[in-house]
Amino acid sequence: MIDLQIKDYFPVGYIAKPHGLRGEMVVEVEEGFEDILLDSEYLLLGIEGGLVPFFISEEGINFRTDTSFSVTFDDIVEADLVRSLCGCKIYLNKDAIREEETGDEFNELIGVKVFDGVKGELGEIVRVDDFSGNIVLTIEHGDHEILIPLSEELITKFDELNRELHLECPEGLIDMYLE
Repeated sequence: MIDLQIKDYFPVGYIAKPHGLRGEMVVEVEEGFEDILLDSEYLLLGIEGGLVPFFISEEGINFRTDTSFSVTFDDIVEADLVRSLCGCKIYLNKDAIREEETGDEFNELIGVKVFDGVKGELGEIVRVDDFSGNIVLTIEHGDHEILIPLSEELITKFDELNRELHLECPEGLIDMYLE
């Protein structure tokens, strides 16, 4: 039996709504995870504080846009069952994301713990975005996401062995996301 520790996973989307009457559902996800999701045999849903795998039916995942797809699970054939899953988050393994070959040299930072000189531990990096050459780290901090631009001036230490990034963030930057 596989032990699914939620700390090894992070949310990439959620079940938005039922579609049709035969158990199909619409899922909203973050952009950039299409290849990993298309190769998946199952999706992990967050239910009552745990992760539950749901196996994808033969029809597979059908992307409608970069951030939306429809899917049917093997054992879910009624719209009422789908409604009970609406709002459930979909999780991916942090290691699977790190291993994904997307050509983005900064994806190796996913899963790295981030510390600020004043605020202490902020959380783990769950996404790295490139906005026209400006690299932005998304850090999961409890129920909040903190966005920090990656700049050499902010980095005080990078511990590759322990996967820790230490920063000196400008005053007020972190507070802006925690209010």
